[in-house]
Amino acid sequence: MSKHVVVYGRTSFCPDLARSQRFLEAKQVAYTQINIDQDDAAGALVEGWVGYRSVPTIVVAEAGSNLPFEAPAPLPAGREARSFDRGTVITEPSDEALSAFLKRNGLLD
Repeated sequence: MSKHVVVYGRTSFCPDLARSQRFLEAKQVAYTQINIDQDDAAGALVEGWVGYRSVPTIVVAEAGSNLPFEAPAPLPAGREARSFDRGTVITEPSDEALSAFLKRNGLLD
């Protein structure tokens, strides 16, 4: 299966989104960005995965899709989504968490 990265973001400036974009570009990881401010269905997806419209929410999808290739693991009770690797989805990751997420999914050496 061929995988790719999808970044759910916003039109307004978000420092976490900008940092994740810089990280992906520096590591030469190609990604598709979907703007949840312009795509209500995408915003609803993020809200369903995270509980609210948090960006960046980064997904590993099968080629040709913008959805996780497997359902993301649920968030443990009381755990916030920030930097929590849910298998195919990670939200507001630190660079270290994003690196580990991509490596585990075979998208970064």
